Amino acid sequence: NVQRSDLNPIEEAQGYQRLIDDFGYDHEKVAKFIGKSRAHISNCLRLLSLPKEVTLFIEEGKLTQGHAKILVGLDNALFLAKKIINKKLSVRQSEHLIKIFKSTKQIRTSAKDPNIKDLENILYQKIGIKTLIKNNKNNKGLLSFEYKSSEQLNRLIEVIKNYY
Repeated sequence: NVQRSDLNPIEEAQGYQRLIDDFGYDHEKVAKFIGKSRAHISNCLRLLSLPKEVTLFIEEGKLTQGHAKILVGLDNALFLAKKIINKKLSVRQSEHLIKIFKSTKQIRTSAKDPNIKDLENILYQKIGIKTLIKNNKNNKGLLSFEYKSSEQLNRLIEVIKNYY
């Protein structure tokens, strides 16, 4: 019954899951039994990990399997699924949207320690050159200065020579 052409991706995945649960097959055995690749079976089964609302969108035909695959494993899958549907995005456009969300999330989570920011500002005020401090957990790191001209570089060198 899993090979019927009128199955939606969720019904197909549920059929594969039943073969695994009822007969103790692994992904490889299901793939051989059905005549599809193991990767296809695994990708289909991953759809079952999506939130119920998202799987309903797939069953209703509002989202394709391609759209759904890129939502697997995301905390905000429902929110992104609604965006994809409302904006009628292609799979490529959806991949781009998700890439943007992932990159902004990484930027937000790597917030800098306020004490380090204060030190950067103090150094900028003292020498007039943008300063970047990267500090690891074990208090090792990198101190860098961003100069815009040879004059700024020379001034920085002079400050270091005169005071240290």
